[in-house]
Amino acid sequence: MTTYIDSSALVAVYVPERFSATARTALGRVAQVPYTPLHELEVANAFALLLGRRGISAAEHRAIRAQLRDDVEARRLVPAALDWAQAFAGACDLSESCTPTLLTRSLDLLHVAAARSLGCKVFVSADDRQLAAAKKTGLKTVDIKRTALRSPRR
Repeated sequence: MTTYIDSSALVAVYVPERFSATARTALGRVAQVPYTPLHELEVANAFALLLGRRGISAAEHRAIRAQLRDDVEARRLVPAALDWAQAFAGACDLSESCTPTLLTRSLDLLHVAAARSLGCKVFVSADDRQLAAAKKTGLKTVDIKRTALRSPRR
């Protein structure tokens, strides 16, 4: 697995959003992507927030969760064995090198560090600061905010 898709981009795969088509295209371009416990928490929480804010109905929530389970069972999303101590150490290093100039958030850095720890080469997100941090570490980036999905940026 060489492509890491951030939680916000994964949510856009399952829930109609402005950037959903591009997120789905990014996911469709690769056979498998890592699915960490961080993804599991953030994606499920995003779905629960949408339900609680009445952005989706209970039936839609169940259907979205079922689609996600189907993708995990089909191994499109592959539960990733991640060394969390290494990922957190990497995020701490990124905090020192990126946050003073990019103003990145800790969870965004943790996703970038997780991608690097898993050996991914491409990072997919809609978050400008997170993408800048990923790019700064040498990852190719795909910004799902772009209407036409192009090749990953260097």
